[in-house]
Amino acid sequence: MTLLCAFAPLFAADIGLSGRVVDEDDAPVRGAVVILRPAPGSNISAPAEGWRAETGPSGAFSLTVPSGSDFLVSVRRQGYYALADQATHVEPGQELTLSISSVREVFQSADVNATTSPLEAGQAQNQEELTGTEINDIFYANSHSLRNSVNLMPGVIQDAAGSLHANGSSENQLQYLLDGFDIANPISGNFQTVLAVEGIRSMDLTSGRSSPDLGKGSAGALAINAENGTDAFRFTTTDFLPGLSVQNGLHLGNWYPRAGVSGPIVRGRAWFSDTFNSEYNQAIVPGLARGQNTRSGWAGANLVHAQWNLTPSQILFADFLFNADNEGRVGLGPLSPVSTTTSVDTREYFASLKDQIYLGHGTLVEFGFAHNYYSSAQSPQGQDLYVISPEGASGNYFVNALQTGSRDEGLLHAYLPRFEFLGSHQFEAGGDADWLSYSGDFRRTGYDLLGLSGELISQTLFSSPAMFHVGDAEAASYLLDTWRISKRLQFNLGFRQDWDRRVHSAAVAPRFSFSWSPWASIRTRISGGYSVTRGAVTLDMFGRPFDQTAFTTSYLANGAPAGPPAATTFTSPSSGLKLPRAANWNLNLDRQLSARLYLAAKYLRRRSTDEFAFLNTLAPDAPPSLLPLPNGASPGLYRLTNLRRDDYDSLQLSLRQTLSGQFEWMVSFTRSRAVSNGVLDPSLPQPLQILPSLVPMPWDAPNRFLAWGYLPLPWKKWAVSALADVRSGFPFSIRDQDGAVIGSIDSYRYPLKFDLNIALERTVVFHGYRFAVRGGMNNIAGRLNPTAVNNVAGAPGFRQFYGAEGRHFVFRIRFFGRAGSHT
Repeated sequence: MTLLCAFAPLFAADIGLSGRVVDEDDAPVRGAVVILRPAPGSNISAPAEGWRAETGPSGAFSLTVPSGSDFLVSVRRQGYYALADQATHVEPGQELTLSISSVREVFQSADVNATTSPLEAGQAQNQEELTGTEINDIFYANSHSLRNSVNLMPGVIQDAAGSLHANGSSENQLQYLLDGFDIANPISGNFQTVLAVEGIRSMDLTSGRSSPDLGKGSAGALAINAENGTDAFRFTTTDFLPGLSVQNGLHLGNWYPRAGVSGPIVRGRAWFSDTFNSEYNQAIVPGLARGQNTRSGWAGANLVHAQWNLTPSQILFADFLFNADNEGRVGLGPLSPVSTTTSVDTREYFASLKDQIYLGHGTLVEFGFAHNYYSSAQSPQGQDLYVISPEGASGNYFVNALQTGSRDEGLLHAYLPRFEFLGSHQFEAGGDADWLSYSGDFRRTGYDLLGLSGELISQTLFSSPAMFHVGDAEAASYLLDTWRISKRLQFNLGFRQDWDRRVHSAAVAPRFSFSWSPWASIRTRISGGYSVTRGAVTLDMFGRPFDQTAFTTSYLANGAPAGPPAATTFTSPSSGLKLPRAANWNLNLDRQLSARLYLAAKYLRRRSTDEFAFLNTLAPDAPPSLLPLPNGASPGLYRLTNLRRDDYDSLQLSLRQTLSGQFEWMVSFTRSRAVSNGVLDPSLPQPLQILPSLVPMPWDAPNRFLAWGYLPLPWKKWAVSALADVRSGFPFSIRDQDGAVIGSIDSYRYPLKFDLNIALERTVVFHGYRFAVRGGMNNIAGRLNPTAVNNVAGAPGFRQFYGAEGRHFVFRIRFFGRAGSHT
C-alpha cells in the first residue's frame, strides 16, 4: 500500500483537498471511505470522527481541512486491506493518490486486515457482497462451484435441481453480470456459466433498490467481478489429485482440478489473470440398484481477464471465457431410473472489451462491447415413449433438442462532474443495447400416462420435427442523480427507460432511495427506497409458438380411444404484451456495534406483475395439473400473456464480524414469504397455468438460519471453516392419477433441511513451496434432507421421501507456489 502526494502552494486557512483512491493496478475504487485525523501533537480542532469522504465512481474524493497541517490518513473498503493512519502533510492545492490492495486468499501478511466498510451515508444500494476469499474459505457443499457459493448470501437458496432463487425469484428474474456485461443464457435467462472460484474477486447481489444501470432483472442483479493480476506472478492449483469414494465400494470419486496464474504483461502497465476450472462428477443416487445408481459428467472452463493502463487516465479491460459441459444421465433420481435420463452437452463462448477514461474533476466515461454464444444439445437414452406412472417414470425421456443462442451487447456509462446546489450532485447517465438470436431444433417423441392399476389413461405424441429462428433487440437509457445534502444524508433519484422490439413495448422505471446517519458518530445508518424494475425478455417464450404441436389421445377403461387426438398449440400476440414489472420497497437499519462487529436488519417487499406465462385460452379455468401439458386430454391453445404475478416479503437479521487477516464470521435469520399465481413446477421453464389465487412457490422457505465462519485455532497455521444452514422444507402438491392437484396447491412440505459442514485447514511449507490442506465432512449431522417425494395419491409409496444426502468426507489440497512469492 502506498501514499503519493503532490504539492502546489496556495494560502488559505481552510483548503479543499482532493484526490483519488485506486487499487494495486491503478484502477479506481468506488465506495472507499477516506478518513483524515489530526496527527499526534497537532493543535487542530477536528470532528469527533475526523474528516470523512467517500469516493465516487472515478475513485475521486474531496474534503475541506485546515491547511499546512499534519494528518493521519486511513482508507477502508469492503474486500480491500485497510490503509491505516498513514502520516501526511496537507498544503493548499494538494492532490492525493491513495492505493489500497484487494484482499487475496491465503498467506497474506498477518499485520494487515480486511475490514467491513464503515457505515457511510453514500452506501445507498441494498446489497449483499461475497469476496473471493470468503468464497474460497467457507466450507459449503460442492465448494468448487461458484453457483453453490451464492448460497452463502442469506437471501439466496437452491432447489433440488440446483436452480438459484434470490429473494424468492425464479432464476431468470435476476440479471447476471461478468465485469459489467450480461452473461445470462440468452435463450432462457438462467445463469449457466461455469467459473473457477479462485478467479473471482467479488460477487454483489443487489435487490430492492439499485442503480438504474442494473435494469434487466425484475428481482435484482448478481454482479461477478473477475480477479486481476498484479506486478507479482502468482500461481495456484487446487484438487490436483483425484479423490476416492467409499460409497457403494471403493472407486474414483469426484475430481475438480483447478489452476490459476496471474501476473504482469508489462510491469506497471498491464496485467492478466487466467483461471482454469475442470470437473469430473460421479454422483451416487440413493434408492436405485447398484450399477444403475450413478451419473457422471465432465466440465471445463477457462477465463482470461486482462487490464492495460494505456495512460494514467485510460484503462482497457478485456475478458475471454470458454465453457464446455458434458453431463450423462441428467435427471437420474429415486423415481427416475437410467432409461428416463438424458445426456446434455453445452458450450459457451464469451468475450468483452471495455474502455474506461478518466477526464478529471470526477468525470469518468466507459464504453464497451461483449459477445456471448451458447449452445445446448439434449438427447434421451432411446426412442421409446416416456411413461409417467404412480410408481415413478420409465421409458425414454421425450425431449431431443439442439438449441443455440447469442447476445451482442454494447454499453456506454458516463459519470459527470460534481456540482453544488443545496448540497453536492453527481450525475450518471448511460445506455445499453442488445441484439439477441435463438435457433431451435426439437424432435420430441411423446409420453404415456398410466393409472394406479397400470392402465393407459392418455398418450401424448408430438408432430414432425420443428426448426425455427427468432431474434430480438433491446435498448435502454438511464439517468441518476446522487444528491449528497450532507455527510450524513444522501438521496439517489433516477429513472431507467427500457424498450424491446419483440414485445413492441417501452417502459419507464423510476428509482428513489435515501441513506441517513442520524448521529454524528456515523455508527448507525438508516436506508431505504422504492424502485420499479423491469424484467428481460427470454427468447424461449417466443420460440415456443414455432415449436412442435402435441396431440393427446385419451383412453377408456377398456383401452379404446375416447375420441380423436386433442391438439395443443402455442401462440404469441402481435401486440399488447408488456415488459415484466416489479415494485420494490426496502428499508435497512445498520449498526456498527464495535470496530469490526456489525448488525443489520433488512426488510424487502417486492410485487411482480406482468410476468410472462402461457394461458390456455380454450380452458382458462381448468383445474391445476402437474403434467408436462396440463389438461392435455382436451384441445389447448396456449397464448403468451402478462398474467403471472409474484409476491415476496422478507425480514432479515444478520450479525457479522471481521477478525485479523482473512478470518471472519456471519450469522443470519430470514423470515420470508414467496407466492405466485403461475409457478407450480420448477422443472417447467415456461409456466403454463394461471391460478385464481397466490400460492407458495416451489422454493418458498419461510424460515432460514444461516451461519458460517473461517476462524483461527490456538495452534499456529491451523484454521476451522464451518457452515450451518437450516431452513423450512420446500412445499409440494398432491396429485391424482390424472395429474390434477388434489386439495390446496403446495400445502405439504418436505422435512426441515439442516446442513452442518465442518473442516480443518492447515497451511504448510514443504521444500520451499506453500500448500493449504483441508479435510472435513459435509452434513456431519447425517440429516436425510430428501430431494424427491412420491406425491401420487393412492400409489404404494405415497408421501415417501427419497434422495437421502448422507454424510460425505471432503479433502482439498491447494498449491500456492514458492514460499517467497506471496506476501
